[in-house]
Formats: sequence, structure tokens, C-alpha cells
Amino acid sequence: MKDKSDKEKTLSEETVAVGAIAVDSEIEALILEANLIKKYQPKFNSSLKDDKDYLYIKITNELFPKVLTARKRDLKDSSSFFGPFPSANKVRSTLKLLRRIFPYSTCGPNQKKACLYYHLGLCPGVCTGQISESDYKNNIKNLTLFLQGRKRQVLETLEKQLAVYSKKLEFEKAEQIKKNIEAISYVTKPQRLLFDYTEESVEKVRREELQSLASTLGLKSNLDRIEGYDISNISGKQAVGSMVVFTKAASDRDEYRRFKIRTVEGINDPAMMAEVLRRRFANDWPSPDFIIVDGGKTQLNAALGVLKSLGLKIPIIGLAKRFEEIYVPNKARPIKLRYDSSALKLIQRLRDEAHRFAITYHRKLRSKEFLPARA
Repeated sequence: MKDKSDKEKTLSEETVAVGAIAVDSEIEALILEANLIKKYQPKFNSSLKDDKDYLYIKITNELFPKVLTARKRDLKDSSSFFGPFPSANKVRSTLKLLRRIFPYSTCGPNQKKACLYYHLGLCPGVCTGQISESDYKNNIKNLTLFLQGRKRQVLETLEKQLAVYSKKLEFEKAEQIKKNIEAISYVTKPQRLLFDYTEESVEKVRREELQSLASTLGLKSNLDRIEGYDISNISGKQAVGSMVVFTKAASDRDEYRRFKIRTVEGINDPAMMAEVLRRRFANDWPSPDFIIVDGGKTQLNAALGVLKSLGLKIPIIGLAKRFEEIYVPNKARPIKLRYDSSALKLIQRLRDEAHRFAITYHRKLRSKEFLPARA
């Protein structure tokens, strides 16, 4: 075995304890490493304190701050610096991802035409006056918090903004905030290797989701069979409904059913949902422990009407796509779960599968409609 260097020997002798900080992704690990080096100035990480060799993220101090990279930190510069980061490639990759979530400017304001990044959706329009100073600085504030390793605070701020825009019925702005929340969750989610997905680990995740769902909504714990319903049509034409089934939180495709709407004409998704449920319960299929319908209060009320008319007491909720709000019977206001809630992930997974199954059938019917008649 090769002898240890003097540095390694000294490091071993002076090490008192070794610990680890769990983070959700490589991006967060990169930011955490830089922040810890900056905070503690570790003796054996002297190379990472060399301004010339490692990369900084620089946010300029001006009316519309720019986000840049820098090889050296100038103490006379009033800009905000983050780093140094040990991997220049990872810093640039991280900034590319973050710019999709928090579009920022590298151009100047009040130009004659929009910059290239505006056309790519990566600049919010500082160059052409498309964004106010306050809105832009709010965006930069969230980016700064993220670079400081305060992801949870960023998400809480965005969720508050989402609630404000929703209340004001500013749906376009609310939709963008929702996309930002989803993007942050995506780029910071744990990256599992293929061999991490053992049967035991998958079953554990499913059990946790079911337990979270039961405790969050006050349901019984044995939710063995969950059914999800969705409607798909274009202006009421070729309308179809889908029923998907999760058994113990796992997709059970043998139990899936699809319905071509027979009794409803025109655009009336709640009436279509009611038809699908009436036809479903006319069959001798296993009874669900829980039902999820795609849609808000009107779809939920239509489904509830069917259950009541049949004398069925089955827990049911509606999930509205726009803001991922959960509608519960006998509650005026919807429930808003945290973005990282295991219960919400299970509900979304089932809703998305019901939507996929419905739209696949709808497209199949439409393609048949436009096939040329045989001679």
C-alpha cells in the first residue's frame, strides 16, 4: 500500500469526527459545499480558496442585476458572489437549469430589440421593458436564496405568491409560479441509480405514500384499491372517460376500464363524470376504498351525487389541475398540500395515469373518425 502523504497523515491525526449532511440532489450538494467552505474556511481545502482557479457565481448590484460567472472575486466589487465552486462545468450546468426556473438578464434595459435569450425564454424581457424592476428583483431574490442553500424558503415564498395570484385570478402569473415550483422540485429531487430501485425500496415508498394519504385526509389505513377517473374530449366531441386502479399504490392495469360517453352531448364534463361512475357501479367489479376524480368542486359534486344515489359511502376527492388543489366533500375551501407531500405525489401519479389512459382512448377514436372510408 502506498504511504500516506504528510497532508493525509496530518488530516487523519487532526480529524475528531466525520459527519454527513443529506441533501436531495447534486445541485444542492454543490451549493452546500461552496457555502460550507466559505463559512468555515477549512484548513485542508486551501485550494478551494484560490480565487484564480475556481468559479464564482456573480450577481451584479444594479437596477436590473445580471447573473454572471467570475474567476476572481474583487473585494471592491459590490456584487454578490457565491462560491468558489470546485467544478466550473457543474456551475455552468447548474446555472442553465436555474435560468429556466428563475429567468435572469445578461443584457441591458431599454434596448431597441429583444435579446436572443428573451426569445429562448431565458430572459424575462429586461431588454424590452417586459418586466418591472420589482418583479425582476423578486425573481433574483428567489435565485439568491436558492444559491444560499435555502430551497425550502424559496418554495414557501413561491407558494405564497401562487396563493396571492390565484386569489386575484391572475391565472397566467399563477401558472408560471406553479411551473417554477414543479421545476425546483424536479431539478433537486434525489437522483437514484438503477440498482437503488429494489423491490423492497419501491414497496417501502408505496407504503409511506399510502400512510401519508390516510393520515392527511383522515382515512382508514387499508387503502388497498384506489380508483381514479378522468374525462377527455374536444368541445364535447368523441368524449370518453377512464378508470384506472392502483392496488396497494401500484398501477393495476388489468383492472383499468374505459368508457365512450353515450348520454351527454356538448361540453359538460361533470355530467360525463357522473355517467362514467353510474356505468362503473352498474358492474360487479371490486369496490374501491378511495376514489380520485380529475377536476374541482363541480366534478366532485357530480361524482358525489352518483355515490349518494346508489347509497355508497366511499371516500372521494377531486384534484384540480391548475393549482393542484384538493377538493374534499363538505369543505368550502380546497386543501393545498406541500409540494413534497408523499400523499400529493400518490394522488398526482394516479390522476396523471387516469389522464394518460383517457386521452389515449380519445385519440384512438379521433384517428378512426378521420380514416378514409374503404372503397
